[in-house]
Amino acid sequence: MIGTHYAVNAPMTNHALCRQQQRSIPQAVIDALLDFGERRPAGDGAESVYFTKRTWRRFASYVGVAVKGFERYRSCYVIEARDGTIVTAAFRH
Repeated sequence: MIGTHYAVNAPMTNHALCRQQQRSIPQAVIDALLDFGERRPAGDGAESVYFTKRTWRRFASYVGVAVKGFERYRSCYVIEARDGTIVTAAFRH
C-alpha cells in the first residue's frame, strides 16, 4: 500500500530517535517515507515503510529539483508500530 500523506512528526521511540541521530537521517526523510513510502507487514502488527521506484518518483514529483538533496536517503526505511509510533530508522543494504 502506498502512503496516505498524513504523518508529520510521528511519535518515535527513544531507540528510533537514537538510530535516527546515529545514522544522520533527517526528520524530513522520515516524514517523506510516511507520506509517500510503500508499506509491507514487518511482524507483530508493525509495518516497514520504504521507497520503491514508483513511490520515489511520486516524492520527486512533489518536491521538484530539491529531490537531489534527498537522493542519499533513497534506501532509508522506518518500522512503524501498530499505534503509529516509529520503532527504528535505517538504511537498506
